[in-house]
Amino acid sequence: MPPESRRPATAEPLSSDAVSFDAVSFDGDDTLWDFAAAFAPAIAHAADLLGAELGAPVEVDWLQRIREEVAAGLPGATLPELRLAAFAEAVRRRAGRPELADRAFEAFMAARARSTRLFPEVAEVVAALAARMPLALTTNGNAELSWTGLDPYFSAVVRAVDCGRSKPDPAIYLITAERLGVAPARILHVGDHPVEDVAGALAAGFQARLIDRTGRTPGALTSLAGLLLSR
Repeated sequence: MPPESRRPATAEPLSSDAVSFDAVSFDGDDTLWDFAAAFAPAIAHAADLLGAELGAPVEVDWLQRIREEVAAGLPGATLPELRLAAFAEAVRRRAGRPELADRAFEAFMAARARSTRLFPEVAEVVAALAARMPLALTTNGNAELSWTGLDPYFSAVVRAVDCGRSKPDPAIYLITAERLGVAPARILHVGDHPVEDVAGALAAGFQARLIDRTGRTPGALTSLAGLLLSR
């Protein structure tokens, strides 16, 4: 999950004890790839572009504060919508040309694409699971699987920005189940957020596992390799 949606790392996991499943749904950010490692250079690149165009330095912290202000006024907006709206507000406050917001967003996304890296075990685990069952990406984010080379392994990609439903709404999970052609009770969803990824999935009738790579959450996976051990 992006930092604006993160929970305390010590949150208790909410997980199903079942280990029998016929498909796996994954969250993206901080589950398959390191969001922060890609976000930092991307937002810095966007800030540099805006500063050059506006004729005065633009600080990343200032952009992030604006993003939080915009989010407070746009409940229900998707993450890409919030980011673009935040760039637009930043440009407005500096009396820049409105189209500069679009350029900043495109630069931000391009930098994220270049910087997105999988966690070390992910490629091997995904390939092994894909040889046995269908996989889906169920995400509130807007990263592309093609950035990581994982796209050939996934049968379905369900993004909030495309379907109009955001986690933890059970509806987004039911869309995933429909696209996979697998009953919800036979799908395991894995993600790093106890509400969006675990409570939401369970509410849709999925099985669910929390992943916390810091190891601070009792009972949570610390690596996706644990999924292979349960098969």
